[in-house]
This record gives sequence, structure tokens and C-alpha cells, in this order.
Amino acid sequence: MTGLYERITRFFLNATDPYDLSEVASHSTVWPYLKSHFKPLRRILIASVLVTSLAAAIEVWLIQYAGEIIDTLVASTPTDFWKTEGWGLFGAATVVFLFRPLTQFLRLAVNDISLQCNIANLVRWRAYDHLIRQSVGWFQEDLSGRTSGRLVNIGNHVADIIYKAINAVGFGLVYMVGVVVLMAGTDILLALPLLIWLGLYMGILVWVIPRMVDAQQNFQSAKSALVGTVVDGFSNFDTLKLFAPRNQIASDLRVRLEDTRQRLFETRQISVALWTTLILLEAVVMVGFIGYGIWLWSTGAASIGVVSAMIALSLRITTMADWILDSIWWVFLQVGSLREALSTIGQPIAIPQKDDAPDLTIDEGGVAIEIKDLKHHYGQQQGGLDGISLSIKPGEKIGLVGRSGAGKSTLVNLMLRFFEAEQGSIHVNGQNIRDVDQDSLRAAIGMVAQQAALLNRSVKDNILLGHSEINDEQLIHATKLAAAHAFIEELRDNKGREGYDAHVGERGVKLSGGQRQRVALARVILKDAPILILDEATSALDSEVEAEIQQSLVSVMENKTVIAIAHRLSTIAQMDRIVVMDQGKIVEQGTHDELKDKGGLYTSFWGRQSGGFIDTEEL
Repeated sequence: MTGLYERITRFFLNATDPYDLSEVASHSTVWPYLKSHFKPLRRILIASVLVTSLAAAIEVWLIQYAGEIIDTLVASTPTDFWKTEGWGLFGAATVVFLFRPLTQFLRLAVNDISLQCNIANLVRWRAYDHLIRQSVGWFQEDLSGRTSGRLVNIGNHVADIIYKAINAVGFGLVYMVGVVVLMAGTDILLALPLLIWLGLYMGILVWVIPRMVDAQQNFQSAKSALVGTVVDGFSNFDTLKLFAPRNQIASDLRVRLEDTRQRLFETRQISVALWTTLILLEAVVMVGFIGYGIWLWSTGAASIGVVSAMIALSLRITTMADWILDSIWWVFLQVGSLREALSTIGQPIAIPQKDDAPDLTIDEGGVAIEIKDLKHHYGQQQGGLDGISLSIKPGEKIGLVGRSGAGKSTLVNLMLRFFEAEQGSIHVNGQNIRDVDQDSLRAAIGMVAQQAALLNRSVKDNILLGHSEINDEQLIHATKLAAAHAFIEELRDNKGREGYDAHVGERGVKLSGGQRQRVALARVILKDAPILILDEATSALDSEVEAEIQQSLVSVMENKTVIAIAHRLSTIAQMDRIVVMDQGKIVEQGTHDELKDKGGLYTSFWGRQSGGFIDTEEL
């Protein structure tokens, strides 16, 4: 029996594919966004409407039949009753014992399993697919905690809207229509109190719903800001502890908490007023139905069975009205929440991928990079790059030098298409990087950044990121070149995992800065991309380890086009060419010896070094 139930319920679970990407979910308004998810759900949505309507119809029929039975009981003797109603009672019992439970099972299985277990995942999967197409620059515009929260919650919002709309509102509306038809069949005036109540009910909802949605959107916005603040604070807790006293840390959060409380208060104000008003309206149904039914009975126009059914219906309708109101209230709360989430999730792709974009072609002869009149100020009037042009030959090793803010990192970000250049172009082997597949572009570039961030996974997973085909021998060879193998073998996390299986914590926090850089370097060595970017790749290392890695980098850089950013000039002195940048422009180029003797900005940097670092202040 258990196995049969497992197979049946799994059939409903697998009634749709929650990982369907046939339609891009990038709409920023509620209805188009909801509609974009209907296609893979169409079969279970239709099934849900049908079984929900059937279940509601059975409930109405049972109340009607109960009224007919009461009339027959009043007018018949026991013998006549069983003669006239015996088979009818058997049929009703069959409906109660068989068809009603089966219908309710189908309604619950379709709604609670097919819909509830799949909608949220479908929405999150499509939203995630959309977000990972966004640029790195786009993610820098908002708190990662807030974006993550919206991604997870948006699945719940859509699932609740669809589930409640069909399971509660749909069931209730079919029930109400059935009641109106039932009453009107006896006396058209019996439906009048219900119709008056429905008109007032719907009118109040139409007036309240827009205000309710706006209030809920404001509440969700405040709540998202609260989550983002908490995540941002915990992610940088060491900095807060170092610079801010505890009462200041708490006071900053209290501002967000109070804003959230006030926005929630506004939604509850509307809720209390709405519920109180609609409870008063229920008196219209109860007094109208029962009072009018008794009057009809007293005049002989209605039987005791009809009056009994009306009393039962009046009580049932008020209960149903509360349920429907609760569902409608929840649906539109979720609409407000969804609208707030779409302010992030529904944004168009900042740097869209061309559908027919070809892969970047890499020749065996190496990679040439041509930068022409490149400008980028991040939408501001200053900073970034101010029109640079640079030609890098295949296999050439370039060092980038300049004060902080000179534009070095901006150049790298534009090469990776983390941002879209405001003007100018970058060509790789004659191909404009705007026109090629972005994944293929980044596959051709290996990079070690100054702040080497790692994922909260094992050391092995971090190094093999995107390269699961690498065997252990290749892995260990790369970590030895990066001077990382020895310390990795000694790692142990709080769950007892050791060596390459040890987890490194959020952003690699359990490792030192130098250890993170060596893990990142091993990852780049395994990637073996034809373009290598080193952004202060050894800045966190002590001199002994740096000297060891510098020897390894000589072989790693062989036959690669290399761009190395450094403040420690000794690390780039052997480069083929050094490019000096200042205020977004290229001001000097040449070898180390040529620039050192030139008497320009590089000479000043070299002369002002202490321990090999550039003095980044104005000279």
C-alpha cells in the first residue's frame, strides 16, 4: 500500500518539469511575469481548475440534497421514506464515501503536490538563469543578501498566488455561484441577499486591494533592506567589531527594524479595517437568508427543508467568505511582495548576449589584443578610463603601473566584459569582444585577483571550478606550482574534513590572504588559458613564498599573453613592456630600464618605493 501511494504521489510530482527554460522570465510587471510561467504548468493548471470546481460542486449538491431529505422526512412515514429514498440515499452515501474523498484527494494532490512542489522551483530556476546572465557590474549595484533573498522568496510569492487563486478563490467562487443557482431555483428573491452581499464584498475589495498591494510592496522593500543590512553586517563583522562600538552597530540595525515595523503597521491597519467591515457585511447574508426563509415558510412558499438548507448555507457562506477573504488577502499581499522582488529579478540583462554570437577564436600562434580609444567613467564625469589605446602582441608580457584610481582595474573589467565600455573597442585576435560569446571570452582568460575570493566549498572544489575532468595528479601538480600543496594537506575544518576535502568558509575566510591567493593561482594554472591577468597576484604573500611562486610563474606565463597589475615594481621588472597609467590615460610605455632612466612618472615611482611599493599619493 505504501509503495502504491508512493508511485501515485510521485506521478503528481513529476506531472511537470520545474526546470523548463523554454521562455525567458525577464518581465518587470506582475501579470506578464506570472503568465510567462504558465506554459510548462498548463496541464496541471487545467487539472487544478477542473478538480477544484468539481469538489466545490459536490459540496453545494450535498447541502441541496440534505434539504430535500429533510422535506421527505417531514412528509413521509419511515416505510414510505425508505421506499422512495432508499436508492437515493445509497447513491448519496457512495458520493460521500467514494467520489467526495477521491475528488478531494485529486484536488489536494494536484494543488499541494503538482503545483506547490514545482512552481517555486520553476520560478527560482528561471530567475537564477536570468540573474547569472547579468554582468558583474550589475551585481555591484545592490546588496548580495537582498538579491539572494528576493531570488528565494520570489518562488514562494508566485506559488502562493497561483495556489491560493485556484485552491481557495476558485473553490469559493464556484461554491458561491452554485449557492446562487440553488437559491434562485427555489425563489429568485432568495438569491437577492447573497447578490447584495457579493456586490458590496467585491466593491470593498476593489477599493482596498490597490492600497493593500502598495502597502505590502513598501513592507517587503523595508524587509529586503533589513535582510541586506544584516547580511552585509555579518559578512563584514570583523570590520564592524574593529571600528564601530556595539551600541552603534545596534543603532544602525534599529533604524531598519523600525522602518520595517512601520511598514508592517500600515498593512495591518488596512487588514483590521477590511476584516471588520466584511464581518459586518456577513450580517446581510445571515439575517437576509434566515429571516427571508422563515417568512417564506410562514406563508407556505417554502418547505422546512428549504429553510434548513438556507440556514446551513448562511452559516457555510460566512465561513467560506472568511476563507476566501483570507485567501484574497494573502494573494494580493504576495502580489505586492512579487512586485517588490521584480524590481531586482525582473530587470533586463545589463550586458545582453547576442543569440548568434560566435565563440572567440584562439589561434595557435597566440593572442593579440588591440584596444582603441577606450573610455569608461561608470556613468560619471570622471574616474575610470579616458580614451586609451594599446596594442599587445601575441605572447607579450605587459605590466600595468599607476596610482590607485588610474584605471588599471577598469581596463581589466572591460576586457572581461564585467562592464560595457562607454566608448571605444577591444579586439582579441581581430574579434570585437562585444560580438563574441561571453562565456568563450572568459574561458580564454585566467585571472588571479588581489582579493582572491573563494566559495564556501572544499579546497578541491574551489581549484577545480569549471574543470571537473582534471585528475588528482594534475591537481596536485598545480598546487605545488602555486606553493599551496603543503598547507592544504594540513587543513582540517570543524566537521573533520581534511586536506583537499576541507571547506574554506564563506569567501575563503578560514584561510589567510596568502593561502587564498595560492589556491586562486592553482586554479588559474589548471585553467591554462591563453590570456593571463595578474592583479596584484602575489601581494598577500611573504617574500620567501613570493620568490618561489615567481619562479613558477615564469613557466606558467610561457606562450601566454600576460597583463600584470602591480604596485610592487620588482614583480614586473622583467616584463616585456611596462605601461604607466595616470588619471585614466597611458602616459608612458617601455621596458623597466627605459622607463627608469626616462625621468618620468615611473622614475618617480621607482625612486619613492619602500620595500618595492608605489607611493600612491600625489607626488
